[in-house]
Amino acid sequence: RLRPTQAATSVRLTGGKTNVLDGPYADTKEQLAGFYMIEAADIDTAIEWGARCPASATGTVEVRPIWEMAEYVAAAE
Repeated sequence: RLRPTQAATSVRLTGGKTNVLDGPYADTKEQLAGFYMIEAADIDTAIEWGARCPASATGTVEVRPIWEMAEYVAAAE
């Protein structure tokens, strides 16, 4: 499962430059159409992959960490 949108980083390309915003992209009316699950060493690497996604050139790519089940179980206890 994905962490909440508050943990998101939004990535999009404008004029060939990568724009990174902390948090969800609030001005959008689009819905989640699917997702890619990648393994990245850190958030910067994940953002680089998000910028490579073709959707970042025409819209916004939201990069979110996954919520490990062990963390979820520990939080519920």
